[in-house]
Amino acid sequence: MTLTEQQKYKQTPVNQLPPDTLQFIPGLWANGKYVWLHDCTEKVFQEEEIIIKVKQEQRHSKVRFSSVYVSNHSEQTKEIKILALHYFPNVIQDNLAFVSPTDYRIFHLANNNIYLVNGDINGVGMKEYTAMPQWKVFTDQIWSSLQKENLNYLPMAKGPAASIFAMKMTIESHGIAKMNTWTMMGSNKSELISREEALLKKIN
Repeated sequence: MTLTEQQKYKQTPVNQLPPDTLQFIPGLWANGKYVWLHDCTEKVFQEEEIIIKVKQEQRHSKVRFSSVYVSNHSEQTKEIKILALHYFPNVIQDNLAFVSPTDYRIFHLANNNIYLVNGDINGVGMKEYTAMPQWKVFTDQIWSSLQKENLNYLPMAKGPAASIFAMKMTIESHGIAKMNTWTMMGSNKSELISREEALLKKIN
C-alpha cells in the first residue's frame, strides 16, 4: 500500500475510558515538527513519510498496555521521537504528577490512587520525561528546544497536571520500530512495582 493510499485510512476512535481514568495520547516528533494522535489510533505524518499506529490492550482491570508502531516509508533513515502524554480528561484539582529519576518512572497521584507510567523500546527504558500543568501540554511550551527535540524538564506539577515522556529511535528506510508503554493503578508504590515486574515477565 502506498503512502497516498494509507492517507485514506479511516480514523479509528481510541477506546473511550471513563474521564477519571488516566488517559494516554501518543505523539511523534520528527525533523523539528510534531503531531499528536487525538481520538485516533493511526496517523500519517505526510511530510516525513511516516505512519504511526497504536494498539491498546486492557491486560488487567488496573493495567493498560499500549504498543506504538512507527513505519518509515521514505528512502532515508529517520531519527524520530515517540511521545507519550498521560493526563486526566476531567480536570482534577487534587492531582500531582512527578517524575522519579531514581526509579526511571513517572507517577500520578489522584482520586486517592497512585498511577505508575513507564515504557520501553527493545527493553531500554525511558530517560527523558517531564511533568507540567495540563494547559501547557498541547503547546510548544513542552519543549525547551523544538528543533533539538528536548522536552522542557519539570520534575513536578500540581493541580490539573500531566506528564510526557519521549523516547528516541532510529528507523531504517522502509523499516518499522515499536515502543511499549503501560500505566498501572494501585494504592502504593511497592504494589505498583510488583505488578510491573509481573507484567514485564510476561512481555519479555
